[in-house]
Amino acid sequence: MIDRTARQRAAEAIRHFVTGQITNFQFIDRYPYSKHDPIIWALDDTMWCLYDDIRTHRLAGEDALNPQFKREVARWLMFLYSDEEYIWPRIGQPGFRNSPSWLCRWFGIGRKKFEWFHATGDFSVWPFVRRDDFENARRKPVLLNGNTQQIVGRERRGRVSQLDSSGDA
Repeated sequence: MIDRTARQRAAEAIRHFVTGQITNFQFIDRYPYSKHDPIIWALDDTMWCLYDDIRTHRLAGEDALNPQFKREVARWLMFLYSDEEYIWPRIGQPGFRNSPSWLCRWFGIGRKKFEWFHATGDFSVWPFVRRDDFENARRKPVLLNGNTQQIVGRERRGRVSQLDSSGDA
């Protein structure tokens, strides 16, 4: 189930952190929790690899992400703004599962889980499952196309339909 409010908050926190506007601790404080939308947990666990939880820092200067990695993050954000359900299996740091860990390679530990995860879809477009879904989202950008009202409208429609179905409208 898509938790639009959590996705909005997650996207904003990620955007602000990756562009160096907020510190790692501000990111942690702003990142939402959702028991209904699994992408929120998946990105939280993935983002954890991008910061030091001991010292305060921003992803700027020597801590800045390289342009290639920023493109990866842009795809994650595109997913958050999409209407796609997250259907990948639960695995730690899913955004960094492009290759097996050294434990998996040398000792076979976690190999079946890694293979099961990768069998779900095209990892090159994670968190999307299919390249077609990614390409469709890319053809209809939300932020770069002035579609902020589309996001807000979806959120409002969701709240109105919840009220209608509860009989409180």
